[in-house]
Amino acid sequence: MLKFIILAVLLCVAVWGVNYFGDTDLSGASGQGKQQMTALAKAGDECVAISEKATAHFMPKLEFQRLELAGRKANVVVRCMADRHFYQNPAWLKYAEPIAARISSEQRISADEATENLKRTDMLVFEATSSKPVYWQYLNKADQ
Repeated sequence: MLKFIILAVLLCVAVWGVNYFGDTDLSGASGQGKQQMTALAKAGDECVAISEKATAHFMPKLEFQRLELAGRKANVVVRCMADRHFYQNPAWLKYAEPIAARISSEQRISADEATENLKRTDMLVFEATSSKPVYWQYLNKADQ
């Protein structure tokens, strides 16, 4: 009887280990709760993580340093996404120009600054919505 208990415990531990370390779903419900990441979302998550690591050493104390940190992060994301063949979507720019013009007149800032602020927020959105175009567009420049 003791052998069966030990065998059952070892079997449970082995199944748990395969499930935990092998990242397999033994219940058969693997596709129900999980959504497949698109190539854009995967590249975007990787690039955001890289930008966080690249600027982790920089601790801003003044307002201009906060702006510099945001600019550095945005630059790293843009360069990383370009390495993965994602570039600014022209449809997004057409969408953002009238919004930036309205924001610039309301906040009394330049249209370029308003566009840049919109760009920095929308470049971190990697899922398409029906209300606006996604910032990134896949474009393999080697094919051109």
